[in-house]
Amino acid sequence: MATTSADLVDLSSMDQKAFTSLVSRSSKASQADIQGVWTTISTLLQRASATPVFIPISQAIVAQNSTPPPAVEATLAALASAAHDAATAILCGSILGGKSSESDEFGDYAIFVGELDVLGGVGSDEEKAEKFMKALGLERWLEHSELQVVRSKKAPLPGSLDNVHPSPGSPAHASIAQLSKLLSQLRDVLEFRVVTAGSGGLVLHFLLGVGYGGWQGLGGASTWSDE
Repeated sequence: MATTSADLVDLSSMDQKAFTSLVSRSSKASQADIQGVWTTISTLLQRASATPVFIPISQAIVAQNSTPPPAVEATLAALASAAHDAATAILCGSILGGKSSESDEFGDYAIFVGELDVLGGVGSDEEKAEKFMKALGLERWLEHSELQVVRSKKAPLPGSLDNVHPSPGSPAHASIAQLSKLLSQLRDVLEFRVVTAGSGGLVLHFLLGVGYGGWQGLGGASTWSDE
C-alpha cells in the first residue's frame, strides 16, 4: 500500500482486510457499509486502466491528476454516510442501485473528479459521462456496454428513488431528506449508469454535480437480470 499524501491512498496493492482496517480507523462507517464499499470498488478495479486513489475518511475515490481541497473531504464523507443511511433505511445495498437490484452486496462510495477543464471541456451528457469514466480510469467498462443517462423525477435524488415514498417522520423519510439536502448543494447534477455486458448483470451507477473544488458525487453498483 502506497500513500500519495496525508489523505490519499493508492489502492493498487490493497486487499479487503487492509481496506477494512484502514476505513474503520479513519471513518465512522459500519462494517456492513465498509464491506459494501469494498465490494463495489474492488469490482471497479477489475477493469480499471489506472487505479484511482482513495480517501479513507471520506470513502471516496479521486480521479487521476486531481486533488480535492481539504475542505471537500468532509463534504464527501457526509455524502457517503448519507447514501449508506438512506440505503439501510429502504433496505437495499446501494442507494443509486435501489431496491430493484437483485443483490445487496454493493455499497455506495463518494467520488471527486475536479474541474471539468481538466477533462477537456463539456459536450453532451453522454460525452460528459464518458469523460468522467476516463478521468476515473474506468473507461474500459464502457466496452461492449450501454451507457444510459438517468432522468430522475426527484432530482437531485437518484432515479432509484422515483417510486419510493416513505411516510413522513419515518427513518427512511429523514435519511432521504438528508441525502437530498446534501445533493442539493451540487449544481448541474448528472446521473448515469453503465449496463455492462458479460458481467452477470452488473450495472455501475454514477451521480455527479459541481460543488466546491469541482465535480463530485456518488458511485454505486447493482445487479440486474440478464433476461
